Amino acid sequence: MATDAADFAISEREKFQHCYNRLRTFYFREDEASKTNLNILLDELIALDYSWIIVKTEEANHLLTKLCGTVPLHQERLVVKVCQIIHNFRTKQKIDLEERSLDLLTDYIVKALHRCPAWVQAEMLKAFASVLYENCDRVSRSLETLLGQHGILVQLATLPTQDEDVFREAVQCLECLTTKPASGDYMEEKYALICFRMFTNLLHQTQSAKLDPFAKCKILTNCLRGLQNILQVTKAMPVDQLGPVLAAVRAYMFYGLCNQMPSVPESLYPAAYGQLDVLNPQKGDENTEAIGETKESKTQGQKKGKKKRNKKAGVKGDSENDHLMSFDEEATHLVTSLSLKTNEDPLFQPAWTKVSSSESDWSDTEGGQGSKFRTYCTRVRQSSLGCLHCIIKTTDKKLMFGYWSSFIPDSPHTNSSSEQQSLFTIIMKDAAPKCRLGALTALTSLLDGTKLLLALADDSEDVSMAFTPFSVILGSTIKELHRCLLLAMLAENFPITLTQLIKCLGTLIANVPYHRLRPGLLTRIVKQIRHFINHRDPNVRVACLTCLGAMASIQPPLMEICHIVQPSHPPVGTHYLHPTELERSHPRIASDSGINSSQSVSSSDSSHIEGEKVPGPMSSGCSPGVTTPGQGSSSSGIQTPYFSDQTLQAHAREISWVVKLCLRNILPQKNVDRSGKEIDNSYFEPLPVRLESLQVLAHLTKGYFPIIRSSVTLLREVIHKCYQERDPVVQLHVAKVLQEFTQVLLQDVQSSDKVTSPDRLTRQEVLDFWLSLLNGPVPAVLQVPFNNPVRATTCDCIANIGADTFIALPLDKRMLIITLILGLTSDEDKAVRSAAIRTLGVFVLYRNLREDVSFMSDATNAILGGIDDKSIAVRVKAAWSLANLCDALSLNRDEGDGEFMEEFPDSLLYKIVTMATKSCQDNDKVKSNSVRAIGNALKYLPARSINQENFVNAIAEGIKALVKNIGSGAMKVRWNACYATSNIFKNRDLPHGRVSWTSDILNALCGAVKECKNFKVRINAALGLTSLEERSQFGSVQIFSGVWSDLISALKAAREITDFAEYRYRDNLIDQVCAALVHMMSLLTPDDLVCLQASVEREGDFLMESLDKYWTTMPMLSQIGMYVSPAISRLTRLTNGQLSDQTQTCIQVLLAICQRLVMPDEGEVPERTVEKSAFIQTYD
Repeated sequence: MATDAADFAISEREKFQHCYNRLRTFYFREDEASKTNLNILLDELIALDYSWIIVKTEEANHLLTKLCGTVPLHQERLVVKVCQIIHNFRTKQKIDLEERSLDLLTDYIVKALHRCPAWVQAEMLKAFASVLYENCDRVSRSLETLLGQHGILVQLATLPTQDEDVFREAVQCLECLTTKPASGDYMEEKYALICFRMFTNLLHQTQSAKLDPFAKCKILTNCLRGLQNILQVTKAMPVDQLGPVLAAVRAYMFYGLCNQMPSVPESLYPAAYGQLDVLNPQKGDENTEAIGETKESKTQGQKKGKKKRNKKAGVKGDSENDHLMSFDEEATHLVTSLSLKTNEDPLFQPAWTKVSSSESDWSDTEGGQGSKFRTYCTRVRQSSLGCLHCIIKTTDKKLMFGYWSSFIPDSPHTNSSSEQQSLFTIIMKDAAPKCRLGALTALTSLLDGTKLLLALADDSEDVSMAFTPFSVILGSTIKELHRCLLLAMLAENFPITLTQLIKCLGTLIANVPYHRLRPGLLTRIVKQIRHFINHRDPNVRVACLTCLGAMASIQPPLMEICHIVQPSHPPVGTHYLHPTELERSHPRIASDSGINSSQSVSSSDSSHIEGEKVPGPMSSGCSPGVTTPGQGSSSSGIQTPYFSDQTLQAHAREISWVVKLCLRNILPQKNVDRSGKEIDNSYFEPLPVRLESLQVLAHLTKGYFPIIRSSVTLLREVIHKCYQERDPVVQLHVAKVLQEFTQVLLQDVQSSDKVTSPDRLTRQEVLDFWLSLLNGPVPAVLQVPFNNPVRATTCDCIANIGADTFIALPLDKRMLIITLILGLTSDEDKAVRSAAIRTLGVFVLYRNLREDVSFMSDATNAILGGIDDKSIAVRVKAAWSLANLCDALSLNRDEGDGEFMEEFPDSLLYKIVTMATKSCQDNDKVKSNSVRAIGNALKYLPARSINQENFVNAIAEGIKALVKNIGSGAMKVRWNACYATSNIFKNRDLPHGRVSWTSDILNALCGAVKECKNFKVRINAALGLTSLEERSQFGSVQIFSGVWSDLISALKAAREITDFAEYRYRDNLIDQVCAALVHMMSLLTPDDLVCLQASVEREGDFLMESLDKYWTTMPMLSQIGMYVSPAISRLTRLTNGQLSDQTQTCIQVLLAICQRLVMPDEGEVPERTVEKSAFIQTYD
């Protein structure tokens, strides 16, 4: 058979070669013989079987060039045949046109279109479409001729038209012109906009035009695909065209569905949510029961009968008690609801469940045409959904959110009118799996990235309001999304569509604020996807795991998820017939796990998942320790309780069924024969299933660690086994699991000092875990120069070891870790270098390591090497680590570690200051830590180094860099620079007040505290001014009085807020500025008072009023109190000196101010009621 096919292809190739050779030497004359010979040659070329590749690119280009120069335009019949050959070469032989051939063909066809009659134009346009396909960048010179004001395509693709075929092919040309070329270049923006508007206008006009139904379908498909092409390339949606395009797309989403031909409105407008009304939950029964009723052929008696049957069948609406239903009741409700609606309204029945051809809308005599037309309608719907997906992807989420009500229902509808059709109409009714898939893809894209937009959703029970709040509409929409997706899951049986449906649920889970809704939605989702956890299609299993991972990623953690994930049994019996290696080593997993059993789990074993009332969110009362904001209040807003560690840990003694599921997906499983006997060779689940299972474990570890605590031993073995695998992707994913696990393990150990619990991991268990890693795969992974992402992530894991665990390790293991990390700081891969330097930045803060001069010297050299790295990522981590290193040096000085200060070399200290100064000119992310490093390095600087000439210059350059970053740059850099100056002033060995840079720093701080728009910068600037502990550090009297005046100005400016976001920092700023002023009072000298007389006389009343007002509002929270007593003592001593009357008056004013700030006795502090605040701080 293969030989015959090859012989046939060779024969066709020989025929083409014969024709090609004859045409190369052919010369056309205006006589009958020449016309006849050319006609015969063209017929022979057309008659060839082009299903085989028989034409070479060079031959095709030469042949087409020859034909364009040979066949005259007035020979219409010959021109038609030339167009057929062009079409065959481009579409069947996939010939790439050369630049010269493309230009000749374009000019030839455009001239022919202007000259030839209409009956020839259709074939020309068909060939022209194949020429333009993916070539819009190469025909840019002809775009004005095609798309200009009098362009040929603009004229031919405009309604009304005299020739339907020409119109259809012209639209086809426009679509091909918009396809993305291989080069990546595209047509100019103005031509793309012309095409966009033409497609939009045609979508609005074609439906009402008098065209053949099949031609109409083709034209609509071309227009929708053309819009999709433009949006995919330009990535920009014209805002002025959004309403009209969405109106057309929404109309054609339902084209031919349920035998309906929609009308296209002029435009679609954002919903006015204030005018909508949400369905009363208490009336949901009636509305849901009536969902399938139609007015045709229905008598009033029939309606009553159906209502009675519905009530007998127990069909329920979306009532507020649905979340208390058991899964069996809920599944029965969904299936019964679907079947009843199907009986009442044939249109509600999912069309792909119709098996009998006699149920078709078309008669038997029209079966062929009817089937063809349905196929064409399906293409229209599919193209419309694809276009909608592109519109959603290229439109701002906030802008698209206004059109949600046109595509997503916010309540169960009482009828199936076109105004209430939504994406779920297609998902539930469309017979074509690709259309259902397209609708789900568009819905997924619509939901993705809307977490902030849905954050206000509310599930209020109060329905007595005069209007429906927007938050309640959002809550109702979210509930309807869950309801419809779960209904669709019951009916869907196409694997690809089912996969997308579950992915859509996962996207919904990731964006919904479940803590503001009543519990139950997530439980229903898990009860549905439980049936697909062991689906034969691995893509479906991956989608289910993605849903579980999305649940585990919800923040804040919810008690409902704990009750879903926590039990040792899954919601229903799932079949794992083959034990894994881990089960044999840990019988606890396999014994009565509910996963290994071939029988379903009894209802008594999983009653807490199957809908029975349990403590916590699933019952009326919450367990002790469950955090339930708003509990006991009738107002909604925060409905679902958060979980507390103590409550959950008391019940999480068994291994979670989700953990078991993930472990079985990750680890190898044994093959068994029909008799149940094990076969030697084991097998793994498909790689996507294994990777998604590892991600679920990572999410579960991060958000719900109490559930993982009882599985530490199992996780340790999984980590070991996955690290030993050769697949780098598996190693990377298990490294991510280890990273999350070590982070929460460190937090758990640190919190155990504050909260004692017998269920927490002991320090010995944590130490054993780390010893198993260090004795296992971790050292080998770090030393093998392959799979750099795994090595980098493993470095990050080691950084989470913690100071207490590190010091408890044996000496050889500590030396192993330090040796490995120091070696990796010079690795060839930038990610590994970055992670190793960051780990050093953590280690330098460990007490036992920061007191080790040898380690600190090695770490300094390694970190300074990263400051000069070519990679910005490495430099950012190096700057952060350098700042931590300087923090450690500063701590050693504060703790009086004189031995360390003597042994730490000045040469390294000099490098630290100079390299930190140099990096202050780098990226903002580097600067923010470099200024911090300068501040702590100069705070540490010992007296022996300050007077050295090289250090004098280095200090001056470092101060200059700080001053520059205080005055300009990113806000984080500026407030870190201000804070760095407060550290510099704490080193009394520095020549503060005796060198020129003192005034530079003070002027920079005063400028920041007065004028910076960011209040956090102002606060840190005021803090820097408060850090000068001696009068001599200010320098001259003029500098001191200038600082005083600037602080007074800053106090006035603090009351003027231009940015409302800074309001929450205002009180802190005023407090810090007042503290700085009172602190300066404690440093006053008689000479200072002479300069301050005028300022105190002018601003005394304002200063007293401000301090008194602020002090009386929050005396217990202010920092002013620590400076009041020294200020009073200083002013009292000054009154005893020989001063002028004006100076004495100045002292008395200041003394009166300070005396009003004296803290009253504890019994005299008036009890203040807590003021209501319009602000709620949320901490991450």
